[in-house]
Amino acid sequence: MIRSSSRFRRAAAIYIDVALLLVLLLLFSPRLTGLPLHEWLGIALGLPLLVHLVLSWSWIHAATARFATQPSGRARANYVLNWLLFILVVIEVVSGSVISNVALPAIGVSTINDRAWRALHNQTLNFTLLLIGIHVAMNWKSFAADVHRYFWRGSNVRADDP
Repeated sequence: MIRSSSRFRRAAAIYIDVALLLVLLLLFSPRLTGLPLHEWLGIALGLPLLVHLVLSWSWIHAATARFATQPSGRARANYVLNWLLFILVVIEVVSGSVISNVALPAIGVSTINDRAWRALHNQTLNFTLLLIGIHVAMNWKSFAADVHRYFWRGSNVRADDP
């Protein structure tokens, strides 16, 4: 039972990761989606991010516990990178909410049109893109194997596969 629960969590995490990556790619190009869709996607991003964090909580807990004693520089770098990404995404969401022109005003929430908040939103985007690129590159082998396992092999995955 534990094995199938763990397997389900891993499969769900992969589907959520792929969805997050696709939504982030759309969010990085507001001219492609238009401002209304960009803002609503940014707001909607919160739920899959929360699910991602919940599904990854055992990893977060374990990685935090062993951070100081971890012999691997790669594991430490990956841990710090994940925290930086979390902080940057929070800044993106908060600053995007503050400068919202369409989504939040449509539901009666007042926002501001401030160049400093807009600059924070746009500059944070640059660092987020850089760190997402590094994150994907550092974890590409594992990510690609998981995507292959859960998308292409589908029901052919053996019950004893992790």
